[in-house]
Amino acid sequence: MEMIMKKEKHSSDKISEQTLHEILLQIKYTLNHLEDITADDRAILVKLVKQNNKIVEFLRELQIEEVVEEEIFDTPTTDPSSKYKHLNELVQEFMDKKESLKELEKELKKHKDEITPGQVGEA
Repeated sequence: MEMIMKKEKHSSDKISEQTLHEILLQIKYTLNHLEDITADDRAILVKLVKQNNKIVEFLRELQIEEVVEEEIFDTPTTDPSSKYKHLNELVQEFMDKKESLKELEKELKKHKDEITPGQVGEA
């Protein structure tokens, strides 16, 4: 339950002219301040509307080009024999490289004492 308190007015309660004048001056200052704030807000709104209009004009002039996807990878063939041939070629290439790497490893072991790490020279 809210209690609203009202000041009862009596004929003996009088506001002096000085107090009334001070209250009216305070109201005047408050109204002037509110008018200044409103004028500042209007100026900001005008700037925002102009900025929005510039953005809309820019977007309207912007031309969008259609991007076409290119195929990066070859389309897989459905022929199982060609898949098998390709896989077989890859395995054969791996085996050939493996053999040559073993030969290189053997050569490096033979000349291990002659190799100095970090030294670069002519072959």
